[in-house]
Amino acid sequence: MTAQRHKQVTESFCASINAFYNALLRECGPFPLDPDSRRFVITNDESNERLTVPCRHHSRTGRHILGTALALEAGGHTRPISFSESVDWCLNHPSLRRVSDRQSRQLFRQRVLSSQQNLQQTHSHLQNRLDRIFHEDAAFIDSEQSLINGHSIHPCPKDRGNMSESDTLNYAPEYGGRFPLAWYSVDRACLTTQQGTRQSVECMTASLLDSDGSCRAATAPGQVLIPCHPFQHRQWQAHPVIQRLQQAGKIRFLGLGRPDWQATSSLRAIWSENHDWMLKFSLSVRITNSIRHLQPEEAMRGPGLTRLLDREPLTRWRRDNPSFRLLGEPVSLALCDEEGVPLPETTIVFRENPFRRENTHRCEVLASLLQDDPRTGLSRLALRLLARNAGNREAHRWFRRYLDVAVAPLLEAQSEYGLLFGAHQQNLILKLDNDLMPCFAWFRDCQGTGFTSQASDKLGKSLGPLIRNSGNQPPDELGIRLFSYYLFINSTFNVITSLAASGLTGEGALLRQLRHWLEQKRSTATDPGVIDYLLHSQQLHAKNNLLCCLQALNENTLEDIASIYHPMVNPLLTNHPATDNTEKGLHDHDDQRDYQLNADL
Repeated sequence: MTAQRHKQVTESFCASINAFYNALLRECGPFPLDPDSRRFVITNDESNERLTVPCRHHSRTGRHILGTALALEAGGHTRPISFSESVDWCLNHPSLRRVSDRQSRQLFRQRVLSSQQNLQQTHSHLQNRLDRIFHEDAAFIDSEQSLINGHSIHPCPKDRGNMSESDTLNYAPEYGGRFPLAWYSVDRACLTTQQGTRQSVECMTASLLDSDGSCRAATAPGQVLIPCHPFQHRQWQAHPVIQRLQQAGKIRFLGLGRPDWQATSSLRAIWSENHDWMLKFSLSVRITNSIRHLQPEEAMRGPGLTRLLDREPLTRWRRDNPSFRLLGEPVSLALCDEEGVPLPETTIVFRENPFRRENTHRCEVLASLLQDDPRTGLSRLALRLLARNAGNREAHRWFRRYLDVAVAPLLEAQSEYGLLFGAHQQNLILKLDNDLMPCFAWFRDCQGTGFTSQASDKLGKSLGPLIRNSGNQPPDELGIRLFSYYLFINSTFNVITSLAASGLTGEGALLRQLRHWLEQKRSTATDPGVIDYLLHSQQLHAKNNLLCCLQALNENTLEDIASIYHPMVNPLLTNHPATDNTEKGLHDHDDQRDYQLNADL
């Protein structure tokens, strides 16, 4: 490829533009796609102006591959417009002004531009690693730390709120830093624990201690050692309640351990090759739609689910799905105030760590696998398959294996047992075989689980206290929408976009394959509610990432979670109102190998 052509391709994709405008087009439209210019047209009737956004791949599933040549049409003239200028223009659009005030729009703008700056810095910092990130085999932690673009449909996918530049370099996964745990000694009376296993908290924390035992001797009688994320350690030290408890001698900071730990893609969950447990912490950072504090009711879900999974009928579900596992979270703990009320800023969750020694190779986070290469706009999944001269047949085989290995067990858990798993792209990990086909899957994040009304009948009386205390039994209709959003709209539809945008196969063919697969599953489903919703609803419901961010809502503490979802046209309907060029990828389908040569529009 010539230098000029490479420059054209590189400049034809921008992660910030794609994430921002995919969110806006999905939530605030419909905005028409001009079939001749292949541009989305956003019109402001008040100013009589039109912003046009180039579309390199139109997707009926709702995540388009967009170009960078934004243009503003006003007064009979058209001029190029920068991303930041376009954000300002959008914030003056009547549809956004109606749902926000001036202060929230200013805050929103800051977050969007901060995310853009972070993305630019990350891509620049990792320029020499991009070939490895998008083309080479990856182990578990490599995949976790290669999610450099963040959420693919969100206005500020890489905004990190109050994290400083040095914090980012130390703790953000894409920079690959290693860091220690901060260790505390805590009076047991100041600690609340949730346990789904007979193993004691003391044993579990002791297993994390450095081999030299530097903190072990500092434990006083009646106290328990607990770890803290080094970023959150500063928040603990500034917390008035913890300051009072420290002054009373009930909590003592002991020091830092060895730099054995690395951040996973979620930032607040960390991993070490030396330990049986990963740790998930509350972090006082706003990322995407929420401040990352684990609430007390969320902390109950992992231990409760651990107990359920060790009993029938869920032991049968586990046996019936030998290529699928839930990463258990059997223990959570948090500091309490003087009245025994848990402090959400201090929650710690222990998560199983199977990704050690030989079980790390080709264990990939789905979000990283579907992530677009900032140089071309093609996903790691597509680039890896294209490098093996894969075509239509291999693309459909990969999709079928993904459905059978990752989606089927989750759908069975819902339809047979009333379990709801929030299986978005970052919560699914795939093991790939030598042909790069999915052969095993893990789901993580027990905080993102819930139950339908049939769960009580299926799982027995022991479920009652878990439902009452953990706040995770939504009304069935809402539960269906949430489950379907995460597993299908967020995860599975993005698999379809990633495969189709490369020209490996047509999007319509993949949607027909998914529809046929769902129809087969319906024939044996005890509760076909989710399947019927997907097959027959005129509209599905997706999360309002842009509006949630614009209105500065904290998703974790919302009372009405349904309020941040919006309807979208169901792409699985056979009469979907798609445009003529829906089936086209980044290039013309007549040449499935020239995928890198399509310049911007």
